[in-house]
Formats: sequence, C-alpha cells, structure tokens
Amino acid sequence: MKVTDFIGVKATYDEHGQYIWGVDKEGGHQKLADLRGWGAIQNLFKTKGGLIDDEKAASFQDELGKWLVDAINEKLERER
Repeated sequence: MKVTDFIGVKATYDEHGQYIWGVDKEGGHQKLADLRGWGAIQNLFKTKGGLIDDEKAASFQDELGKWLVDAINEKLERER
C-alpha cells in the first residue's frame, strides 16, 4: 500500500468543515486532515481595537486549505 493509494486520485478542500479529503477513482472520500490553527490564524487579523476580523481570518484559513490541497494534487500529478 502506498500513500497515494490511500489519498486516491485527487485531494479536495471542504471550506464548510475545514477538512481535506482524498477522492478515489470511484468518487469515494477519505478524510485526510482537519485544518487546524484557528487560534493562531485569528490572531493574525486583529483590528486596532483588538477585535478579530472573523471574515478575513476565515478567508485566510480557506486560502491555506486550498494551498495545501494544491500542493497534494501537484505531488500526485508528478507521481503519475
């Protein structure tokens, strides 16, 4: 069994649950990761008043998830 067999043919990001999924050739899904780091991410987006800009922080978290999925998919493509 190879790691790529476990991941499947591609990875996807679910921005509603912050999960990274592997998708097999039949369309089945395997959860690969739960994107964490909200505590650190939200602190990157504090306003001058010390409040958190939740919209910017959530957008950044989704951008990070998509970036990781792109990296996984690029590696899967290279290994084909």
